[in-house]
Amino acid sequence: MQIVQTQVVTVSLEELKSLMSTIVRKEIEALVSNPYIGESFNEELWDRKKAAKFLGISEQTLVKLVLEEKLVAQKSGRKYHFLKSSIMNFLRNV
Repeated sequence: MQIVQTQVVTVSLEELKSLMSTIVRKEIEALVSNPYIGESFNEELWDRKKAAKFLGISEQTLVKLVLEEKLVAQKSGRKYHFLKSSIMNFLRNV
């Protein structure tokens, strides 16, 4: 049996604000400097048919990859939308 100990740390509101600002700033800098999100956030948006054709798989297999969280997509109603960069990232990691 493993015993887990919890430690409570108190932080002032100002320290918490400073910490959150630092974290958010670093995340934004990482997003802006990431070459995989496209130039100036101008990105191609593909539908399910175009993404499946590019990958050489069926649309059903494409949806399966999304449901298995192996591929990032945005679902709007019954339609899926894919950023070209997310398709490229998927191919790099396969």
